[in-house]
Amino acid sequence: MRGGGFALFFTQQMNSSLSYYLGLLAVTLLPTAALSQTVLPATDRLVMGNSREMSAGVTVGTADGDEHHLSRYASLPGKGSWLRYGSVDFTPLTDAYLVLSVRARDNAELLVHEGSTKGKVIARVDIVVKGGGGPFRRDYSGQWMSLAVPLLHTPRGIADIVLTCKETGVDVGWLRFKNRPKYFAPVTSAALRPDDQGYLRRWLLLEPIRQDIRSNVVFTDSYLQKAFSKEYFKGQMTRLPRDGQQVRVGDQRLKWHALDSENYNVRLFRFAERWGQQTYGSLFWAVTVIDSPREIRGVRLSVGSNGASSWWLNGDHVLTLEGDRRMVEDDARSGRLTLRAGRNILRCAVINGPGLSDFCARFLDDEGHAVVEPLTLILPKK
Repeated sequence: MRGGGFALFFTQQMNSSLSYYLGLLAVTLLPTAALSQTVLPATDRLVMGNSREMSAGVTVGTADGDEHHLSRYASLPGKGSWLRYGSVDFTPLTDAYLVLSVRARDNAELLVHEGSTKGKVIARVDIVVKGGGGPFRRDYSGQWMSLAVPLLHTPRGIADIVLTCKETGVDVGWLRFKNRPKYFAPVTSAALRPDDQGYLRRWLLLEPIRQDIRSNVVFTDSYLQKAFSKEYFKGQMTRLPRDGQQVRVGDQRLKWHALDSENYNVRLFRFAERWGQQTYGSLFWAVTVIDSPREIRGVRLSVGSNGASSWWLNGDHVLTLEGDRRMVEDDARSGRLTLRAGRNILRCAVINGPGLSDFCARFLDDEGHAVVEPLTLILPKK
């Protein structure tokens, strides 16, 4: 090679190397957001093994064929460890919660932050793998679990998420934010008729009262009689609650919510979940006010409930559904009743241990037809 050619080759190589290292320097100086992944909606499954930034000690593992996670997961060894998953679009979220796949050797706590380890906490995940005090006691140490937790904060627009853990290490497979199906709507109209099948959808619901129930086999007749006859709060059977009113039950301060159910069956489990309350081992109180322009004789209250339930019309006990049962339409009917002209107050209590809770209620005439006209469900004025 002639001298001029060598000089040209050397110069080209130097320029190429210089460009390479300048490129590395530029990438190093880029903000974190510029290093993050392609923007993904928060409703997608976000695989934590694909995180672009991790603290020392965090490792990525692979697994295959497990329903709880995709092929890559991240292992946070313990206190001080973190990982950053970049560019998550939270715009699609409305009323959302977090679902994630995790594995731990001992009870642990995982925090999901916005932006940095010091950012707002989006969700707090308590991972209980052994010694839980709930109705189900099983050792989940070292096993993948899918958990659902409420959101404490919802970021706006596009943001990074950062995961940190406390003392105990955690493996994280994936995260996914999900919008809740709409089970209830706030009351916006003065009156609402029963639906076409006669079901009563407007209710005042009290946040659940905690019960120490680990199995529904305890629902004997004597147990239910005691549970349903107990006075839990003042004015339980004599005062008409108001939307937003609070009552004290033991060490609980509970609120009444005036809601219209989107379904013919009132999903008590989803009601408790929506307001961040205990979902299992609970007793629910529900009240509705039925306005009739005239007296209607000979009707029967027809109900179904998941869990045992008891029913009162205008202060008189009219029906109890006993034992551990599933919600079935028209599962039980009262004797003949009279809806008086004007205001009628229907109350019910539903109790359940492990499992979902819901109920449905309507009035039927002597021929078994639903009573729709001329009833209206009203919300008492505050």
